[in-house]
Amino acid sequence: MIAQYCDANSVFEVGEIEVDESNFGAKRVRGKRCRGARGKTIVFGLLKRDSKVYTQVVRNYSVGELLPIIEDKISKESVIYTDY
Repeated sequence: MIAQYCDANSVFEVGEIEVDESNFGAKRVRGKRCRGARGKTIVFGLLKRDSKVYTQVVRNYSVGELLPIIEDKISKESVIYTDY
């Protein structure tokens, strides 16, 4: 099954949800990788296995930035998988 984009105002149904972030943008600065490199855009994503995808550009990796997105998009009965 091909993943579908989630409507910005909808919530994922109960299920297994994967949560991750990635950096896009500027080339690697000498000696700096991933979170240390400047000029990168951080994209936070949620994926319901075999179903929908939701992505959002965020300013940083802080709990204050990511937790409201998680609480808004994922039902409390869901199982969350992350690499943190």
